[in-house]
Amino acid sequence: MGLGQLRLDPTAFYDMLFSDFQIAAEGFYELEELRQQAHWERSRWVACLTLSPHAKKGHRIKPTDLAIFPWEKKPKSKADNRLLKNALKGISHGKT
Repeated sequence: MGLGQLRLDPTAFYDMLFSDFQIAAEGFYELEELRQQAHWERSRWVACLTLSPHAKKGHRIKPTDLAIFPWEKKPKSKADNRLLKNALKGISHGKT
């Protein structure tokens, strides 16, 4: 991986500490993930443009109508966590 995907020269690779290599590998994977996300979003946009002429008049197709990706989903609110926490407290107090 170090000499291939990370494109490190052999001297730099062999002089690295394992922690340095781990940081470089994590950075590589983050970059690759961003590239993949951009590719999926472009594909969704092309599909949206392709379908737009076939939509009913006055109806506009948005890319999010076709697909919502995991990185676009909103995180759960804290209110849901509080509700779960209270439910767990009630269960634990009932058993003791």
